[in-house]
Amino acid sequence: MRPDVALISPYPQLGARHGGASGVASYTANLAHALADAGAHPLVIAPHLDGQPARSQDGPVDVHRAFRIGSANAVPEAFAAARASGADVLHLQHELFLYGGPTASIGLVRALATERMPTVVTMHQVVDPSVVTAEYTRLHRVAVPAPAARAGFIALQRAVPRLADATIVHERPFTRFVRGARVVPHGVEPAPAAGPDVRAAARRALELPDDRLVALCFGFVAPYKGLEVALDAAALAGPEVLLVIAGGEHPRLAAQGDGYLNELRGRYEGHARFTGFVPDADVAAWFQAADVAVFPYPEPHASSGAFALALAHGTPALVSPRLADACGVGTDASCPLDPVELAERLRALAADSQQRDRMRTATTALAADRSWHEVALAHRSIYSDVYEEVERANGSARRRLRAA
Repeated sequence: MRPDVALISPYPQLGARHGGASGVASYTANLAHALADAGAHPLVIAPHLDGQPARSQDGPVDVHRAFRIGSANAVPEAFAAARASGADVLHLQHELFLYGGPTASIGLVRALATERMPTVVTMHQVVDPSVVTAEYTRLHRVAVPAPAARAGFIALQRAVPRLADATIVHERPFTRFVRGARVVPHGVEPAPAAGPDVRAAARRALELPDDRLVALCFGFVAPYKGLEVALDAAALAGPEVLLVIAGGEHPRLAAQGDGYLNELRGRYEGHARFTGFVPDADVAAWFQAADVAVFPYPEPHASSGAFALALAHGTPALVSPRLADACGVGTDASCPLDPVELAERLRALAADSQQRDRMRTATTALAADRSWHEVALAHRSIYSDVYEEVERANGSARRRLRAA
């Protein structure tokens, strides 16, 4: 059977749902499986990965590893593989540096400009150009001056919606910078409810104390996540609070030999627990064991996959004011970005379970319309619209794609 959609994206190792060099890989694995569960036939066009076959089956999802990351030809080669598959729709998952450096972005624009397949692009990162300063480029390890980076972001965020047949962003505020984009939220995985027994078992398995508030920062460790704020707050909060930094160094930083994670370990080892990379099998346990998940992102440019995991597991979340605005989170779950104020908030949460319950209510309410099933149905509707529009423009009566 020919695929309904060819998803171009990194993809985890077979059998894993969380993995790869970017959270986009986990996102695509969830989306592909949700599409299959909703009756679609997805194909993933992924980059080559050591130890993984060129063609394979991940349950109901076909995976074709057909291109290499790092050159201007990465995206054009992926587009060519999507065309050869006979898929009705090509759906590219895009994130800055996902397919390489600036030359990969040039290849992306060139591929979009010449592609005749119905094409959808999800922009996992959307940058407000006004925040791109010298401090921003330093924080994000962007190796060009701020004016050049700002111009590049503006050009890319204008070109993609102009050249693609449909563009998707995850939160409504991002449509200010990607005109005409459709909003489909980041999906939330189904997860079992974490009652007292589950929490206690998770804490024992992870060797966490029962008598301290466990605050969790989960995901790849990178400077743009504001982790120093959480770490400084943990140092000030005292013994009733334990901060856990659960995740390995971001692969892009590791490839550059940046040393950011080692720097944090050296500065804060006595005030936090650093786990390193978290295996797929342990992800649920960390969210079940935590009293609160902390997301102190100063300038969020994407929906957070780790935040979606907190929603899935019912873990109360504290998010930065800017992330709260982007995701529609109320003030009960918004955290200050001053270490002294955050330390006071964490101490108050350690002493008051009712505050944690209010936070849980505030954050988990967001999960109601963000199930992967709902996300898959929204994607199928977009695919059908785009396919029919392109076929109508081409004068073809073929309408094989099934509508949602």
